[in-house]
Amino acid sequence: LFMVFVFTFLILVVIIAIAFFYVSLIISKPPKGRAIEFLQSPSSNKNRIIACIGDSLTHGNIGDCWVESLRNEYPEDTFLNEGINGDVVWQVQQRIEPILACKPDIVILMIGSNDAMASFNKHSGERYKHNNNLPEVPTFESYQRLLPELLDSLSDIPKIALCTIPPLGENPDSAVNQHVKMFNDFIELTASNKNISLIPVSSFLWDDLSSRTYPFRKDYDPKVLPIIKRIYGGMFHHYIFKKSWNDVAKSKGQWILFDQIHLNERGAQVVFNLVKKYISSV
Repeated sequence: LFMVFVFTFLILVVIIAIAFFYVSLIISKPPKGRAIEFLQSPSSNKNRIIACIGDSLTHGNIGDCWVESLRNEYPEDTFLNEGINGDVVWQVQQRIEPILACKPDIVILMIGSNDAMASFNKHSGERYKHNNNLPEVPTFESYQRLLPELLDSLSDIPKIALCTIPPLGENPDSAVNQHVKMFNDFIELTASNKNISLIPVSSFLWDDLSSRTYPFRKDYDPKVLPIIKRIYGGMFHHYIFKKSWNDVAKSKGQWILFDQIHLNERGAQVVFNLVKKYISSV
C-alpha cells in the first residue's frame, strides 16, 4: 500500500511539473504578428498597419486577446501585436525601432501596469529590476519621464491613441488602485499635452465592474508567490481544463481580471470595443 501511495504521488508530481512547464512555455511565447515578422515578410495588402504596443494586457496569452479580436473584425488591415509580457515603459522604448520601420498608420499604446506594480512597493520594484534586467527600479517619477520620451519616438506616426491602464484587483478604494489612478491621471495629462487621442480603458472597465452580479472577494496581493499562484492557477484552468477566462475569474470572485491583473473575455471585450471605436473613426 505504501508503494502504491509513493508511486501515485510521483505520478502526480510529474503531471504537475509537465503542466507547469507547458504553461511556462505559453507565457514565454511571443505574440503572433510582431513587427519583426512583418519586416521579414511584408503584407501585400494596401490597407492600414495598426501597431498595438504594450505588455501582457496586449500580448493576450495570459488572458483574452483583444488584438486577435480586432484582426477578426478588420481582416483587411494588418495588426502588429507588440505586447510583451512583463514589459515596463523603458523596455518598450528599447524595442521601438522595428515597429517604426513598419511605418504604422495607427499606434495604440497601453503601457504602465507593470510600472505601477513595480513602483507599488520596494520588494516589487527590486523584483522587476532583477527579472527584467532594468537599469533602475521603476518608479512613478521614472514613468513620468519615460512615457513622454516614448511618445516623442512615435511622433511621426499619423495617428496615436494612448490608453489608460486597467485596475489591479477590483477594489476601487484599495491602496494599489489609488496608485494606479496616479498613473492614469498622468496618462490623461500626457495625452492632452501631446495633443493625442486618449482611450479611457480604465473608466470603462470600472463602469463594467459596477454591473457585477456576484460579490467582490479578495483584494490585490503584490507578493510574488500569490501572484504566481493566481496566474499559473488561472492558466492551468484555461489551457489544460479548457475553462473560459470568465469562468476562471468567477471562481475567484473576479469580474474582469481573472488573476487580479489580466483581462478575461469580459474585460478584453471592453478594450476591444473602445479600440474599435477609435480606429473606425480615424
